[in-house]
Amino acid sequence: MRLAALVLTALGPLAAQVPQHLPWQLVPPLPWQPVLHAAEAPATPPPAPSSGSLQVQVSPDGTLRVVDAQGVIRLLTGLPGRPLRAWRDGGVPLATAEGAWRFPARTPLAKGLGALQWCAEDFRPFLDGLLWILGDGETVLAVVHPATGRIIYLPLPPGQDFALRFLPDRLEVLAQRPEPGGASRWFLPWMAFLPRLAALGPKPDTAPKGTALVPFPQG
Repeated sequence: MRLAALVLTALGPLAAQVPQHLPWQLVPPLPWQPVLHAAEAPATPPPAPSSGSLQVQVSPDGTLRVVDAQGVIRLLTGLPGRPLRAWRDGGVPLATAEGAWRFPARTPLAKGLGALQWCAEDFRPFLDGLLWILGDGETVLAVVHPATGRIIYLPLPPGQDFALRFLPDRLEVLAQRPEPGGASRWFLPWMAFLPRLAALGPKPDTAPKGTALVPFPQG
């Protein structure tokens, strides 16, 4: 027992030095595809912005809060960096990435992936109620779903100084400073986001259901 205690004591400082990974450092890459042709996709206006009882607050230091109508904080987290650019819903650009905005408590994604029409010609209406944020680190795109109080991180393709284009069938990323010899435009169909968007959906209700006679059912 004394030897084990000595070993654990010796390992204590080393264990404290083990780096703690942040949530956006653990996500696997996305299969971004370079845009090989020079023709521009026709610009189509995004759907109208949503509104509702939830307020999202983003501060200049990257602190993000989601607060409901009763003042209850549904989500409190820090973004990967200071917010630089932001879009809402299916691609509505925001004038600034810092501020407060209203979002709905009921969205298509809050009903689960089964409520989304993946074969729709324009998928952007099904992104209603999402907030997309680019930070100064620009290695990931943070996507917030206020209705469920959840957030995911989407790794970006190679490059720097990004802009987003929300097209009916895909998301395009434009690197205004691409890597030497690399592509400046990348895209990913909305269908490819299916596994990631699932994490923004409603949390599964796994709690056992009680009754008046058995209020605390056994598992």
